[in-house]
Amino acid sequence: MPQHGHGLPTRPRVTKELSDGTYLLEGMKFSMTGWWEVKLAIQSATGADKVTFNTIVATPAVAR
Repeated sequence: MPQHGHGLPTRPRVTKELSDGTYLLEGMKFSMTGWWEVKLAIQSATGADKVTFNTIVATPAVAR
């Protein structure tokens, strides 16, 4: 969480390949609302790469 200088309270990991290039990432828990960066290091037989996903976790809407 760049605005607060800390990371996730959990240790997410890829647990399963669902299809070619699609993976299941489990164990993500966002502990507060705001801007989060999810950074992944990818390694395969063809090489290594990195990717960053930016997301905003908003306060849930109140059900009426």
